[in-house]
Amino acid sequence: MSKGRAEAATGAPGILLKYLQEQNRPYSAQDVFGNLQREHGLGKAAVVKALEQLAQQGKIKEKMYGKQKIYFADQDQFEMVSDADLQSLDAKIVTLTAKVQSLQQSCRHMEAGRNELLQRVP
Repeated sequence: MSKGRAEAATGAPGILLKYLQEQNRPYSAQDVFGNLQREHGLGKAAVVKALEQLAQQGKIKEKMYGKQKIYFADQDQFEMVSDADLQSLDAKIVTLTAKVQSLQQSCRHMEAGRNELLQRVP
């Protein structure tokens, strides 16, 4: 093992914990390895070992799906969101979706005008 890879392997649990918390979605060990290997130079064995270590420490959760293990951040660490906050976010999504549709329609209208002008040019 190279010196850089050895150093990355010692910091792997911290890297993986941060990654799983930021992404907040389930991943297999292979997915985590593939997503972080290029950036951090972690070997697959180091990733698997670190994920199992974090699961044993209770910092992440582990679930079996057939023969494959899935790892994800412990949801208890995140604060609860109130119904009012969710409704506010839903209203914001509706507003922004309408704005996007309006802008897309405006773009289509401008593109049609541009194409019409381009067809007139000899």
